[in-house]
Amino acid sequence: MRTGTRGYLAYVRTAIAMRLQYRSMVFASMAVTLLWIVLVTRVWSAAYQGRDTVAGLTLESTVVYLTLASLQAVVINTPITWIMASRVRSGEVLFDVSRPMSYPGQMLAMQAGQSLIQIAVMVVVTPVAGLLGGLSAPAGLAAGLLYPVALLLGWTLNALLTLLVGLTAFWTVDNLGISVLYRFVAAFLAGASVPLIFFPGPLRAIAEALPFRFIVYQPAAIYIGQIPVTEAVTGFGLALVWIVILSGLLALVWQRSHRRIVVHGG
Repeated sequence: MRTGTRGYLAYVRTAIAMRLQYRSMVFASMAVTLLWIVLVTRVWSAAYQGRDTVAGLTLESTVVYLTLASLQAVVINTPITWIMASRVRSGEVLFDVSRPMSYPGQMLAMQAGQSLIQIAVMVVVTPVAGLLGGLSAPAGLAAGLLYPVALLLGWTLNALLTLLVGLTAFWTVDNLGISVLYRFVAAFLAGASVPLIFFPGPLRAIAEALPFRFIVYQPAAIYIGQIPVTEAVTGFGLALVWIVILSGLLALVWQRSHRRIVVHGG
């Protein structure tokens, strides 16, 4: 048990070192995030012109939501699908699967390491983002306490979904197209640039039935007080159900992926 834990922690440290090798990309990500916050918040400010509320949200709440959504993306986004595809193409994946640790677990640890660096980036960017976009204190003590829980659940769901997309590389070798499509669909259905409350009825019903909303919308909506405590707690239970479902699906897909390595001479 202790040996396995040390192995996964080694992956976390490796992911941190890999991320720090490309500091220019880290700074570029910070700049793009700040620019995106400026653009999105200004567009929505124009949309609110002459109106106090839209769909029950004030302009201030919407700006805080959008700023938070952009900052959350800094933490949640990960290049792990590209890393997995790269190692499949080069054949290095054979070394990964031969280690006495679960391959999905190794990739999950790498995602955690990537996210630790991105959390540090978010901490640095947040004060500037608050000035350029808009941030305020949580809607209340309960919202402040529930927000990090919602963010952790969102990170876990996104990690599982990302691993599932990454495993498509065992069939396609190059999964760039699938990864880009996933990020587009996931960002939209998660409410990254448009809060789900603004979605038309049928589309909102679809978005709320899928796990993506827990990645962006749920944490940010809890923070601004759009989701009451009882509904937030109920949402946590549903997010946990999705985590169990996706974990089982990931295990099943990995079994099939592993067989393909054997078929191809692994």
